[in-house]
Amino acid sequence: MWCNQSLAILPDYQAETRRAPRCVTLVRVSTAEQAADGRAGIARQREVVERVAREKLYDVVEQIELVDVSGTSLHYAPEIMGLIERIERKEIDIVLCSEMSRLGRPEELNSFALLGACQRNGVLLDLGGTIHDLASPEGFLSGGILALLGGHERMQMLKRMMQSKEAKRARGQNPQSHITLPLGIGYDRKAERYTFTPDIVKVIEAYRLIDEEGLRNLSEIGRRAGNLSAATTKNALKNPVYRGVRIYDKFRDQSKKTVKKGGRQGDRPKIKRPADRVIEVRIFSPEDQCVSDERWNRVQELLRGIRENHEVAVAERHEGNLLSGTARCGYCGTQRIYCKRRNRKLSEKSSTKGHYICRTHHETQTKKAGNVKCRQGWSPMEEMDELLEAFVCRFLADTSFVEAVIANARTKQAGKIVSLDFSESINDKLADLEKRDRRIVDALVDGAISTAEAKERRMKIEQEKAFLVRSVGSSSEQSSDQDELSDIARQIAEGVKGWPAQGTTKEKKAFLQRIFSEIYFRGPEITAFRIAPGLLGPNLGNWSFIADIPVSLDPPVRLKEPEPEVVVPEGHFHCKACKTNKPKEGFYPGNNSTCRRCRNQANTKLKRRNRSVKSDGGE
Repeated sequence: MWCNQSLAILPDYQAETRRAPRCVTLVRVSTAEQAADGRAGIARQREVVERVAREKLYDVVEQIELVDVSGTSLHYAPEIMGLIERIERKEIDIVLCSEMSRLGRPEELNSFALLGACQRNGVLLDLGGTIHDLASPEGFLSGGILALLGGHERMQMLKRMMQSKEAKRARGQNPQSHITLPLGIGYDRKAERYTFTPDIVKVIEAYRLIDEEGLRNLSEIGRRAGNLSAATTKNALKNPVYRGVRIYDKFRDQSKKTVKKGGRQGDRPKIKRPADRVIEVRIFSPEDQCVSDERWNRVQELLRGIRENHEVAVAERHEGNLLSGTARCGYCGTQRIYCKRRNRKLSEKSSTKGHYICRTHHETQTKKAGNVKCRQGWSPMEEMDELLEAFVCRFLADTSFVEAVIANARTKQAGKIVSLDFSESINDKLADLEKRDRRIVDALVDGAISTAEAKERRMKIEQEKAFLVRSVGSSSEQSSDQDELSDIARQIAEGVKGWPAQGTTKEKKAFLQRIFSEIYFRGPEITAFRIAPGLLGPNLGNWSFIADIPVSLDPPVRLKEPEPEVVVPEGHFHCKACKTNKPKEGFYPGNNSTCRRCRNQANTKLKRRNRSVKSDGGE
């Protein structure tokens, strides 16, 4: 019986060995709720694949069961990635499932990854007992049609489902799961009406505390109402459902798909509904609503006041800072620069906005093993911002300066700053990359590396090839280069003219990010920068490399000349306050920057200042 049913579908070399086809069974449902569904559930699919494998005497080498994995994100699941690797290693002859839709409902090209692997390696598809050979013209046509029909069926189901849910919302019914309901609100699906749960007592108490007792601290209101978090309390106090009206002003963006770890379905992001699609429906009668309209309106006024007071209190923190996001450490070469603000104020004159620090000094990194603090240290925020604004306004508006630093980028190297290297022949480098690419393909065929690793290595090789091709263009005729260089410098200078010198920090930062993608700081000086690709547009000509590598500045840009280096004898330290060298006995342990005498004088001044603040009525 095995010879009649299975031998005919095997390639000739397998038929000669008279072995059973190696088979992988696949069972999949899109949601956890479908796992118990009798029509498309796990049990029905498992019964079909077990029956077919038993009748055709397949050698089942692996059984894959996927729950909560959509057909459109099937290729993200680690089980499917492992299956594709086994197919590439010629370890599988047949993939068995109940129907084609279990293998995916394609909505984009990479959804065909599994079918493409089967076609390349001659793996057959058994769909509930029907064989499809994607490597043959007939099998390619039938399998492709079934896959497209699966995607079309999904689109139709999704459209009907969304229309049905919208109709239920407009009728005052709940089409979603109970987890989408607000705190204290339930839904009786048999009676098709909303109800209250025992948690509604917490909501009513929260409204009473803010309206009658005058509490304004959301954390305290939540704690006294029933151990609610501040966020939950805030959402409950501003939700109109507690006055009997449910408003749907947002919906899931179906054009954007998110996938959790393991290929499981994630929530699509919420976006605001257009005005004509906002649904407002009464779900409780005025007699049944738990909060009166008058109390709800008073609470909304109080919440607006709390929000306004909060915005005033944190206005300074919300100003933002210029360097975060674009600034990089010039010592480390790659680490980001962060802003740390100081909240303590000894007096108005001594207050400071904060400091910039390298990531190696950040508290999230200092406790990690192997972290080494670099020389960047803590730099005053005012000085760094002043340096950046001077660099933008004074230097980048000068076209001759821009031409000089960009032209110099071909040959300069500063520390870890990248520059072009034409010491070797471009053709020799390209030939070497071709050899590396062939070795990777051979290793993949031999099974020495996985498909994912091979793809990653080949992608890096393609990037190196693209960089070499660009570098060939950058070594063309000097006269043409000079014309393009002048045009690029002019574009940069014109872009800098719009710098909002009197604008807010947010406006300056937004403008800054349109000019630079990275700026390298080494202490009180700027050593390099990287132009944002969007500043120059898509047609960069032979100078496209300036949007890919940092442009080094020699000498660095600084506001004031650095102090001459001080020679410190052995066993001595240099005091930064009195500018003298003293033996280490003249310094307190753990403090090598200020001597004992200067430290004592500073502490005395601090105590006098504190006493004067207290005598004036300050705390």
